[in-house]
Amino acid sequence: MDPYIGIVQTLFNYSRAQFKDLKTFFFHNTIYDTLWEDPPRRAKPFSIDELVRLAPETRFIMVGDASMAPYELMATDGSIYVEERSGKSSLDRLTFIAKTFSHSIWLNPVPIDEWGYTRTISAIREIFPMFELTLDGLEKAVAQLMRKN
Repeated sequence: MDPYIGIVQTLFNYSRAQFKDLKTFFFHNTIYDTLWEDPPRRAKPFSIDELVRLAPETRFIMVGDASMAPYELMATDGSIYVEERSGKSSLDRLTFIAKTFSHSIWLNPVPIDEWGYTRTISAIREIFPMFELTLDGLEKAVAQLMRKN
């Protein structure tokens, strides 16, 4: 994500100014058992299982390039964190999030014309509506989040 830090930080700063209740979490490559409330992902873990405590109408937005080794997404022990060997793959966890929050999307900073070349982007697009992290993509993403289900 290094090439995208600036644009993502701008997005977070703008979002904090626009919403009265905004929670931000961090992850590396994809989501396993834990999200992190601190960017270095060391001090403030947040269990995925705790997401059920949030209101079902919560808008859940993931930001990431969705590019990783397929093993990281699909294997039950694909996490880079040794302590996250729960027997659930990231694919399972992402599906859980999508079912928990009907208003969930993925923002991808990788240009849309490159998405077809990455297997994991395609797999994640089967779970979440994915939008390019551009002004046009953000406009489409907001329209998706505002739809009534």
